[in-house]
Amino acid sequence: MAGNTRGRIKEHLEGMHKNCDWLRQHVIDTTDLIQDKNPKLSEAMTGIGVVADQLDELIKGLYATI
Repeated sequence: MAGNTRGRIKEHLEGMHKNCDWLRQHVIDTTDLIQDKNPKLSEAMTGIGVVADQLDELIKGLYATI
């Protein structure tokens, strides 16, 4: 565990990145389940995946600047 503020912030950002990976995987799994049954919901899930990708890019950018 990091002892200074910078290190703690980086740890939290790493956790957020891992959560984005987890979210993307669940979006893929859910989309696979509903793809042929409910196209509108499938499209919404794809949108959530896009937002997760954008959020992850922001997190990576923050991590790189700290």
